[in-house]
Amino acid sequence: MRRVAVFTATRAEYGLLRPVIKSIKNSNRLDLSLIVAGAHLVPGQGLTVQEILDDGFTPDCLIDNVLFSDSPDALVKSVGLGLIEIGGYFTSHPADIILLLGDRYELFIPLVAALMHRVPVAHLCGGETTEGALDEQVRHAITKMAHLHFPSAFEYGRCLRQMGEEAWRIHVVGSPVVENIRCGNVMGIRDINAKFGFNPELPTLLITYHPETIAKEKESIGQIKSLIAALKEFSEYQQVITHPGIEVGYLEVVKVWEEYAAVNPRVKLFNNLGSRGYLGVMKNAAAVVGNSSSGIIEAPSFKVPTVNVGDRQKGRLRAESVIDVSCRKDAIVAGLRRALHEEDFRSHLKETKNPYDPYGDGKVSERVISVLESVSLDRRLLNKRLDFPSPGEEAYLKC
Repeated sequence: MRRVAVFTATRAEYGLLRPVIKSIKNSNRLDLSLIVAGAHLVPGQGLTVQEILDDGFTPDCLIDNVLFSDSPDALVKSVGLGLIEIGGYFTSHPADIILLLGDRYELFIPLVAALMHRVPVAHLCGGETTEGALDEQVRHAITKMAHLHFPSAFEYGRCLRQMGEEAWRIHVVGSPVVENIRCGNVMGIRDINAKFGFNPELPTLLITYHPETIAKEKESIGQIKSLIAALKEFSEYQQVITHPGIEVGYLEVVKVWEEYAAVNPRVKLFNNLGSRGYLGVMKNAAAVVGNSSSGIIEAPSFKVPTVNVGDRQKGRLRAESVIDVSCRKDAIVAGLRRALHEEDFRSHLKETKNPYDPYGDGKVSERVISVLESVSLDRRLLNKRLDFPSPGEEAYLKC
């Protein structure tokens, strides 16, 4: 049995990882070792470790490393605490490979430990671009430390090849969230209304806004205030807002949201809806608004329009259901009016194709598990080398 460690530190990341974790657990050739850290253990973020337990997964390691501050210094210390706590984990729980997803700074915790213990790293969702967030640098740093790559689209596989990753390491699998959606891992409208107290008679906007971590903190606050000014123009809609993740400036964003929700009865603010609840609200929303990757990756599978605000997701592949707007009140209002009321735009929503489902079958975990079960765990896998494509090379186009 190959021991596969999986690391998760945020609710969104776990929501994407769930089908892959389940497939590892069900494999006759793989043994799951689950490491849970970061926001999962923070009450203010919804204590989402409970969702993991409710799904029938038992963490092998809990890393309580988050400081209650969103300053750069506090986040650096949180990573440091995580490194201290994970230090002995690979000694007492030797792993054959570790699986990571995405581009969050918390991933440096298992990365450094894996590097020192010579544990090969498999990385989901590399090669992507988000020009308005520090995630951009983190993602590409992970790529250079990873030994296997599971990008969500062929274009992202080409990006990895152009970064000097050998073609045999790259396996295009699609986005795991598409598998979640295709498998019906979505909360029904009745359960949503009962659990969260929504009014099913009202049309709903689903809103998530993260700080643009490349920008200065004051810029992020100015941006969210512009977003709120625009949302006030749509007071007939029930507005469901979720907290941002733990990163620089997130506490001030939460404070502004709390002030907005306090004086608007149709505004519902939640620190966490759970991945099933979030997808359930999205499925039934009139539109998704903000700068979360979920509006780019998940919403197209539901044929729900997205008004993507600002530069955080700049550079990602996007479906025709995504409307990009600058972070100004007039631009956001115009984008929402188009998404909600423009007949020609809405008539084409049913034809939306999600670029994060490149094979059109959603069988992401099946492709990941096939590689994890069969790849040779030898020196060739561990020893990285730069291997840029030669002019006219075609092999990496089909990776």
